[in-house]
Amino acid sequence: MVKIFDIKKIDIPNNPGVYLMKKDDKVIYVGKAKNLKNRVSSYFNREHESEKTRELVKNIEAIEFIICNSELDALVLENNLIKKYLPKYNILLKDEKTYPYIKISKENFPNIKIIRSTKSLDTKSGTYFGPYPFGVWNLKKTLIRIFKIRDCDRDMNKTYPRPCLKYFMKMCPAPCTYKEIFLEYNNQIERAKNLLKGKGRDVLNTLKTSMDIAAEKMNFEEAILLREQIKEIENAVANQVTEYGQDIDEDIFVLKKEGEHLFICVLNVRDGKILGKISTNIDLKNKIADNLEESVVTSFYSKHPTPRNIVFQQSLETKLSLIKELLQLQKNKTIDIYFPKIKSRRKELVEMAELNLDKDIENYFRKKSVLEEGLYKIYTELSLKRYPRKIECFDISNIQGKDAVASMSVSVEGKASKKDYRKFKITCKDTPDDFAMMREAITRRYSKLPEHEFPDVVLIDGGLGQINAAGEVFREIGKDGIAELLSLAKRDEEIYKYGNSTPFSFPKEWEALKIFQRVRDEAHRFGITYHRKLRSKRVISSELDNIAGIGPKRKELLLKNFGSVKKIAQADLDSLSRFIPKKVAEELLLTLNQKKK
Repeated sequence: MVKIFDIKKIDIPNNPGVYLMKKDDKVIYVGKAKNLKNRVSSYFNREHESEKTRELVKNIEAIEFIICNSELDALVLENNLIKKYLPKYNILLKDEKTYPYIKISKENFPNIKIIRSTKSLDTKSGTYFGPYPFGVWNLKKTLIRIFKIRDCDRDMNKTYPRPCLKYFMKMCPAPCTYKEIFLEYNNQIERAKNLLKGKGRDVLNTLKTSMDIAAEKMNFEEAILLREQIKEIENAVANQVTEYGQDIDEDIFVLKKEGEHLFICVLNVRDGKILGKISTNIDLKNKIADNLEESVVTSFYSKHPTPRNIVFQQSLETKLSLIKELLQLQKNKTIDIYFPKIKSRRKELVEMAELNLDKDIENYFRKKSVLEEGLYKIYTELSLKRYPRKIECFDISNIQGKDAVASMSVSVEGKASKKDYRKFKITCKDTPDDFAMMREAITRRYSKLPEHEFPDVVLIDGGLGQINAAGEVFREIGKDGIAELLSLAKRDEEIYKYGNSTPFSFPKEWEALKIFQRVRDEAHRFGITYHRKLRSKRVISSELDNIAGIGPKRKELLLKNFGSVKKIAQADLDSLSRFIPKKVAEELLLTLNQKKK
């Protein structure tokens, strides 16, 4: 370990290797070098233009060196140490939600799953197909229907005394119980894999041959089952993406740096078909990399399946000189790398990926900048004291006071934050009084809420009367002035600011107004949904509550088994008598049918 003030006294090795920079005994940066002495010394013998590098150097308290045999070994070790320590200043490709994959596990009786998170892509435990931009759930259902593959989590090393319901529904042959079907089951698994690999025609030919043999032997039941399989597979094959006509398994990998962000677009070509696109971006703020492109590609393929070929932009050729050897070492398989220069199939795919990448970048900045502009307009036009990053909006839903509810929607950075939504069943009165109901909702939401958890803006659905009533409540609970208080009047979409009697009017095309409208409409939608649910429960309850012999338990039992009052009324006496006494059932049917008339 070496303190930075001793750096000039240290005999730093001239070998290839890895260096770990630390602060408070925690690794904050991992780097590799062809020559450790030259690379590490460069941090301390010059003035750095990069603010990020200056910040790193300022925080280094100790350095540890690990010497390697070659630069490639150093690259492998660097990647492993970054994954282990997750250093603050290294480029870290965060786990992202991506297009789903289908996983067929590696075990005696494999199961089929849909995997969405890249954390789950463990190639030791399964074979992956995809990614699929759409239709993956239907594809999984089709595969289960055709090949009878299990999708449960039962332990196949055990023998269960009886199969689950899916066996009796003819959706699974129950390998959990019947181990003698090993060969037959795994033949079906291989057929499913071949279909997913795009070899549907081969699977069809095999099944058609089997069907003909079964028919010749007059085994018509088996022939019919095979015929149905063939029809299902023909439909699946017909819906696959256009083939290139070759057995191609490759990724088209392009990236571009824009300001403090690095954007990545990867087109996935599997068995000659473009199956999907993975798009992501990395915030480079306060991040350092000796070779940015190398770090990103290495990190990407530590989380995604690696194809046989990877195609990059020509401009990356000099920056990815070691990537082939690294990936081959990590994946223990042959991988070819291409940087197409002349017009060719791969060059066209790179151009296609770059078009997608440019569109992704445009959408990112357009969306981000439009929202930021809208929030800035709200802040400046209304002269707010707090920047409107978080907005909480209230709406009252009731019909003549019955089942009144208040709903609260939340907008963070101009986008809906549904996990923060709240709903309030109003208890104060059963007559229409929106002011009293709003008073209750605001009191319940903010009276005990710590100041640091307050939103920047509280938005009320209404006009001057509603905002003044809300302002009084905040004063009464001693929380006035913490959040900005605004209201949005529906008729002319005028905006009131608490303390001002004159409304503000924003042009309809302004994103500032649209941000308010979206959060207001979300509060209304959320409230109406909750109100309908409560009303439905009340109506159902009222129809059953006045019938002799029907108490809370019997009512719950009937609704659980029949689903609704309408279906209870349509049931026959014998069906109802299974759950309640016959005399009570007779009274129930008589009462419900009289109400119909």
